[in-house]
Amino acid sequence: MKLTWMAVACCLFAMPATVLAQDEEPGFDQLVATFQRPYLTIGTLMQAVADFQIERTVVGSNGFLLGNARLRLSGELDNGFGYLFQTNFTGGPAILDAQIKYRFSGTVAMSAGQFKAPFSYEFLTYGGSIDFVNRATMVTALAPGRQVGADVTLGRNDGPATLTAGIFNGNRIFTSGNDGNGMMVAARAAGRPIRADGDGSPELLVGANIAFSRDSDVLIPGVSTSFAGDRTLVGADARLTIDRLVVSGEFIYAHLETTAGATTEPWGFHTTAGYMLTPKMQALVRWDQLRSVTNPTSHVLLLGYNVWPTKATEIQVNYLIDTDDATFDHHQLLVNFQLGF
Repeated sequence: MKLTWMAVACCLFAMPATVLAQDEEPGFDQLVATFQRPYLTIGTLMQAVADFQIERTVVGSNGFLLGNARLRLSGELDNGFGYLFQTNFTGGPAILDAQIKYRFSGTVAMSAGQFKAPFSYEFLTYGGSIDFVNRATMVTALAPGRQVGADVTLGRNDGPATLTAGIFNGNRIFTSGNDGNGMMVAARAAGRPIRADGDGSPELLVGANIAFSRDSDVLIPGVSTSFAGDRTLVGADARLTIDRLVVSGEFIYAHLETTAGATTEPWGFHTTAGYMLTPKMQALVRWDQLRSVTNPTSHVLLLGYNVWPTKATEIQVNYLIDTDDATFDHHQLLVNFQLGF
């Protein structure tokens, strides 16, 4: 197994010298011109992930898995209407997004259907653009995830500030319909106190989130398989980019009160730093922590290396160390081979 890790590492770090030298990509440019129009954009995301651990302590087995095989359709139609449809062929749920959009004006828009609830910067980031192979543990566990419902947004994503608020079923998308009469309300405010005005200039993104729901039977990963009661979520995040350096962090806190009156307060955060070694290679480090009922304290150190051989491809190498059990045989290696456009 140790020889396998060394072989994988040698191949990944040697490849950029030969592949990254090609800057012109006429095939990709032609693909974009053909499949990306205002009224219809066709995209895909394919991820093949290698997962190795000498002595297995995490869920799963050593080997390879197909992380994603997505097809995405989106566009803007007449009179302010638009749509987003995204499916995943790797397993349920098959439909990730089925979103109808309507823009009242340049700064006011609404959406209805199935899509990501407005909560958490990292969760709202497209799956093909996140810093590591997987999202932070506390984001996966505590963020509301994809929901069925409707929301309204004031401002534009590329503008100085946005405010989004919505009402949803509250039980993610694994249940047909609502799990009870209760609903979830969620809101996110985000802004750019510092806006980049040129190459290398700093940019600061900040956000704050809040959500509340009255649940009857909800899965909260890593916390509860069937939660019933009042759930309150709050969170904050920030991301600073200065030339080749990026520093980010996010915090989520949950107050869970069951119908029987028992209270738990899981919370977690991550802090991340990354540096672009070259325009197509990046080194990262992350401290990832979650405190919950099922896992009183989880502390994970992640080392990351990202390389973009072409505009449509990316290779991510993650090395995970559980600092509460730092035995070398329990370290985990993840390698993501990705193609997306």
